[in-house]
Amino acid sequence: METSNGFPKNIESESSTPEQNDPPVDTAVNLVGDRNDSLETTPDQPAMELPKYIHLAMEQVAKNQGFNAGQFLLDFQPGSSNGDGFVGELFKATLTEGGRRKDFLCKVPPLNEARREQYPVMEIFARETLAYSKFLPLAFSYQEEKGIGREDGFFSVPNCFLAECDEVAEESVIVMEDLRLAGYRMWDKLVPVNYEHARLVMDQLGRLHAVSLALKRDRPQELAQFKELEPFKELAGADSSFVVMLRKMTLDAMDTLEPQETLERTKLQSMHDNMMQNIELFSDGAQAEPFTVVAHGDCWVNNFMFQYVNGTPKNIMLLDWQCLRYVSPVIDLVYFIFCCTDEEFRRCHYDEMMSIYYHSMATLLEKLGHNPQEVFPRTALMRQLRKFGSFGLMMAAFLIPLMSNEELPDMNETAEKFREEQLVDLTVFTKNTNQTAYRKRMSAVIRDAVRYGYV
Repeated sequence: METSNGFPKNIESESSTPEQNDPPVDTAVNLVGDRNDSLETTPDQPAMELPKYIHLAMEQVAKNQGFNAGQFLLDFQPGSSNGDGFVGELFKATLTEGGRRKDFLCKVPPLNEARREQYPVMEIFARETLAYSKFLPLAFSYQEEKGIGREDGFFSVPNCFLAECDEVAEESVIVMEDLRLAGYRMWDKLVPVNYEHARLVMDQLGRLHAVSLALKRDRPQELAQFKELEPFKELAGADSSFVVMLRKMTLDAMDTLEPQETLERTKLQSMHDNMMQNIELFSDGAQAEPFTVVAHGDCWVNNFMFQYVNGTPKNIMLLDWQCLRYVSPVIDLVYFIFCCTDEEFRRCHYDEMMSIYYHSMATLLEKLGHNPQEVFPRTALMRQLRKFGSFGLMMAAFLIPLMSNEELPDMNETAEKFREEQLVDLTVFTKNTNQTAYRKRMSAVIRDAVRYGYV
């Protein structure tokens, strides 16, 4: 088992309560309740029955945090709602001793056996454990040795107190801080991201990629252990439920086009017909060298939390590192831009977003002692966008139906039905989709991908 701790302290909350111009906030996704909800449990809430290994993990955290064995109380409460997460569950853990209290979030593989069978859950948790125990500490210590502080570098990750994974026993626990206590909130996935939030995302992705590019040159042997990471190889077998869903959703996306949009229809049909070849391209880091980076890999709004001052987002945290992968930096960029913004935003700000990203990457790369024009020139970014940009369209076809869905299904019931019937029933994911919003956002993504020359 691997453990992780000693993460740098997070930025202290400048203002835990936005005072005006509150942005759309999703209070039901991934983290239970709004950050202003009471974290107290009520007397009539029954104690949760969780596997012993989760209790043992929290006992280790308690010891590391200075709680006294046999004297502290440990309480678990649900930390996620139905439909949250394909491959994981969240629980809120509270340690109390005397007048002291500390809250955590525990991320674990699905307790439901059918859900664990549906996806390569343990491989995915092993990857996130590797992120928290190896990659992120390496990125942080490397920057600190170079004299890079929080204001200038990439440190936008929640504190991790423990990360363990035993693939054979099918046990994994990742214990993190509860960011709500510092005033962080999620953006509402039903609403396209606005300029201020998108700017923060692109800036942090630039910093993340800069650290990776610099590590490749300064510590190539240490970075090498992350080059084999590729979640799509595990998820995307030709007959896997993920690929079946992806193919069907691509055809559904085609139906959002108008009859006269024949070019767009032809391009999307080609992407559907060449799905496996495209997945292999997007998954092959060698195809992007020498510009390949260790990317976040799952850049959509549910994996970001924002901290606000007077209603304006000032800080961001990147969550969910289960798709950490060694690929083109473009994979992160187009995933976010095409899935999380709308047509008007891209028309006004697409080029600016790429400039914000590149400036952020180049600035930190230079502070780390490397010449951006040699390591990753702007012309190389443009070429990478043309080569890998269609990944954004592929992921949009998969995600936008879910992001237009006000009520996602119970993932346990869905997995059990799949195990019994061995059929992927997509209607459970799309039956509550707002069709008007879906058609508007999806057709716009297709048109933009064609206009930019990505398909």
